[in-house]
This record gives sequence, structure tokens and C-alpha cells, in this order.
Amino acid sequence: MDIDEIQRRARKGPRALLARRAFAVLIGVATTVTIPHFVPPRAYGLAAMSGVILGLAEMFKDFGLTSALMRKGEVHPAEVTFLFWFNCATTLVLALVIAAAAPLTGIFFHEPMVAPVMLVSLIGFVAGGLSLQHRSLLSRELRFQALAAIDAGALLIQFVVTLVVAMLTHDVWAIVAGNVVSGLVGGALCAAVSRWRPGPPRLIPEARALFAFGANTSVYSLSVFAANNVAALLIGRVFGSADLGQFNRAQALQVIPANNAIGPIAQATLPVLAGLRPHPEHYRRAYLELVRNLNLVALPMAVVLTFAARPLVSTVLGPQWTEAGQLLQALAPAVAALGFGYAASDLFITQNRSAELRTLGLCELVFRVLGVCAAAPFGVVAIAASFSATTLLVVVARVLVAGRSGPVTVRDHVGAAGPAAILGLGALVGCLGGQLAVSQFALPVLPAAVVLCAAGGAVSGLFGLVSKSSRRALIEMMGTLRGAARRPDPAVQPLG
Repeated sequence: MDIDEIQRRARKGPRALLARRAFAVLIGVATTVTIPHFVPPRAYGLAAMSGVILGLAEMFKDFGLTSALMRKGEVHPAEVTFLFWFNCATTLVLALVIAAAAPLTGIFFHEPMVAPVMLVSLIGFVAGGLSLQHRSLLSRELRFQALAAIDAGALLIQFVVTLVVAMLTHDVWAIVAGNVVSGLVGGALCAAVSRWRPGPPRLIPEARALFAFGANTSVYSLSVFAANNVAALLIGRVFGSADLGQFNRAQALQVIPANNAIGPIAQATLPVLAGLRPHPEHYRRAYLELVRNLNLVALPMAVVLTFAARPLVSTVLGPQWTEAGQLLQALAPAVAALGFGYAASDLFITQNRSAELRTLGLCELVFRVLGVCAAAPFGVVAIAASFSATTLLVVVARVLVAGRSGPVTVRDHVGAAGPAAILGLGALVGCLGGQLAVSQFALPVLPAAVVLCAAGGAVSGLFGLVSKSSRRALIEMMGTLRGAARRPDPAVQPLG
């Protein structure tokens, strides 16, 4: 694709993915509201325990080779075929290893039920591994509308299956059944829509270079995964499945902004940046536009969620999930980090800086583990607060390292995030006023949640419209989502 076609598809990509996420929000809200009323916190804890091991195995399905190919401007069919057969082999080997480790995992968590949950969940794990390259090809070709349709279909089926089984069994098998069916349906649809078929397995001359790059990105991915899950691992081991279930639901609510707003905007970035790498100025513009848009969404969300978490969770999930509201409040500040540093790793990958990424990931892991372990004696809420604090610090470090070389500097990054600070300030003012009203009138949880969310969102929007820089940034973001032609504005994009 030439640069015009890349930019055309890049404009359409976030729009299609956000349409998919709009549907996902509806399904997600339905899932969040209904399923916890049929299954207890312990069921979510058991699913999270098995999910830690399965998620860890996900890191090794392709050994980072997919990212190694995604960074390249041109990929040959033989390379994709090689990677497909490599994925098949690693997926099957990992499945055998997980099956063997399932009883040991149950012993570690003092929950024998974890073993059968892991064994059944392997069905979805294998389906996802065998279709990984089909999905990667759709992403590389910027066929985001197809990906959005596939994800929406799999999500709907997952919800229906989970709800039906939850109403029948009232246990962890509802969650497992939904996940397995989603993996099977999503994998089958990716394979059917991509229409790509592999050739016979054979080694390629570029294998050594791909493995070298993939090893670095795999270490980084593994480090980030471990850092993100060390809190869940510690809670499950020390505090048990019920507390882990509370933390799991709080964390699931915390990542809703990432899954439903930030992710769709960012998902199109890696293949677009890979295509624009030979054009540094276009590359820089595309990335800074992404950072600006992500912060416009994430920063005010983080502020509102910090104030509204407790009444919101009590309203949506019910009184048995009160602790999850406290945990969500402690996790809320980390949402701001998603906007500022969510896509920084794409800079390392597309600039062939995998060794820096690997080292950074290992440092982040050590820092996160130390923070969580230091907070453990003070309880689960303290662990969540430590998780938020370390997330903010490691994201800042990631941006500082990323800006040391390449077309995007630290100053560019900070400047692109600037307009969102106005919206964040407005959200803070609105939430403080809303909190005053809630206290003054002693509002119950449902009206309190509505008042806090409405006040924070309304005042944030008002501040955004009053400020010239943030108003232009919002207009630019709306233009991006509509796929409209956009004229760069130096006041909004610090391009120099």
C-alpha cells in the first residue's frame, strides 16, 4: 500500500473499531450487570486463577515473531507460512505443558477446582493459537471493519452462552463455557474471513533475525504480563479466591475504558506506524495524534472513576461486591496512565528497538513486584493502590526512554497530552462539586453514582470547550472518528 492508502485505512480503522466497541459496551454492561447476580465472587476468583496461567502461556504462542513481522514494511508469503506452522507447534506444546501443570496450579492456590477449569479452558486457548496468523494478517492489511465484525459476533455469543450456563449452574463453568465458545468462534471466523491458507512448513533465511527480535519482545511481553498479574497472583495465594474475585471484578471495570475507548483508537496504530516508518514526519504526526486522542479519553475518565467507583460498583453489581468498589477506587488513577503511555511500546517495535524494550520490561517487573509485595501486609486495597502508583511511574519511565531517540521526543509526547489536562481539571472540579452535593443531601448509591458521573463529565466537557487548545483537540478527534479529512494544527500537534 502507498502512503495515501495507509492513511485512508488508518482513518477508517478507529471508526470501525469504535463501532465494534460501542456494541461491546452494551454487551459488557449486560454482562457486568447480570452475570455477577448468578455466580459468586469465588467463581470469578477460580477463573482468574486459571487465567493467570493461560495468559502467561499466551505470551509464548508466537515467541514475539508476529511483532517482528508487523514492524516490517513488506512481508513475504513464506514468512507468514513459517510463522503459522511455528504458532501451531508452540500452541500444542504449551497446551500439553499447561495440562501437566494444572494440578500443581490447584495446589499452589489451595483450590483443587482450578485444575479442571484450566483443562477445559485449553480448548479456547488452542483455537486462538491456530488462528493467530489469520488475525494478524487482517490487522496488517488494516481490515479493521472485518476484525470489528468478528469480535462483535464472538462477544455476543460469549455473553449468551455465559448467561445461559450461569442460570443453570451458578458456578465457574459459566465463565469457562463463554470463554471457550468465544475462542472457537473468533478463531473460525478469522480463518474464514482472511481466506489465507498456509503452504507446506519450511525454514526461511530470515528465521534467525526474526527469533532475535522476537526473543526481546517476548521478554518484554512476559515482563509486562507478570507485572500486571503479580497483584492477582499474590491475592489469590494469600487472601483466597473470594478476595481475588473481588479484585478481578474491580480490575475488569478498571480496564473498561481501555477496552472500549482507548483500545479501539490504539489498535490501528502498530500496522499504520509500520507502514509510515519510511516517512518520519507522517509517522510522527500519526503517533502524536494517537497520544492526544488517548489522553482526551483517559484522563477525565480516571478522575471521574476515582470519585464514582464505590457507588457505581454497589449500584451495578450489588451489595456482595462492596469490596470491589473500594478496589476500583484504588485502581482508578492507573486509567490515566493508559492514555499517556499505552502505545509507547509501538515506538520501540516499529523502530527496531526491541533490546531497549526488553530491558525496560524487566525493570518494570522488578519495580512492580517490589511495590506489590511491600503493600501486601496492609491488605488487598493497599495492593491495588500500590498497583496504581507503580503503573503511573513505569509509564512515565517508558515514555522517557522511548523519547531518547527516533522521530518522537519526550517533549512531543508531553505536548500532545497537554489539551487533556484541561479536561482532567474540569472533571476534578465537577466531581468535587458532585461529592459536595452527595454529602449535603445524603444521596443513596444510585443517585450518588449518577450525580458524580454527570457532574464530572459535564464540567470536563465545559472546560474542554472553553479552552482553545482542548476545543481544537476535541474537534480533531471527532474528525478522526468520522474519517474526515483533517488539517494539522500546530497549536494542537507540537510538530515543530
